[in-house]
Amino acid sequence: MPSEFESDLATLTADIHASRKELDSAVASITDLDLARRGGWSLRRILEHVIESEWLYTSLVSHLGSPGKGPSGQPIPDRPNTSCDGDTIAQISEKLAACRKAFINTLAGATEDNFYEIQRLGHEEYSILSVLENVANHDREHAEQIGEIVASTS
Repeated sequence: MPSEFESDLATLTADIHASRKELDSAVASITDLDLARRGGWSLRRILEHVIESEWLYTSLVSHLGSPGKGPSGQPIPDRPNTSCDGDTIAQISEKLAACRKAFINTLAGATEDNFYEIQRLGHEEYSILSVLENVANHDREHAEQIGEIVASTS
């Protein structure tokens, strides 16, 4: 029988995979990356924001585990250029996949101690558990936003 930690980690990891599938599905519906609601970000900018945020989440988990390294002790990859200017949907999808792979790799070796430990960074407090919840919610929020923009301009 899995421990509470193993169960929580498996459940939240499954949730971030499910939320990314929702985002990937929304991305697949895009035919024009420059579509935007009046006064809002373009689809391209939304996706760039998701990529930027995922790299920040990766760094955050790194600091919660071991500064400069993920919970496994492995160095986190350098953050690449996250700009999506001029990128195709396929190139943006590759960037989404690369940042998710880095995030998952940073989680490798999470322990019960560092998974639940709440640490203050700046004016915020996080645990690896709370970051996983944020990642899933962030993907869902922007998948919904993309869906609404695509539907409203169809």
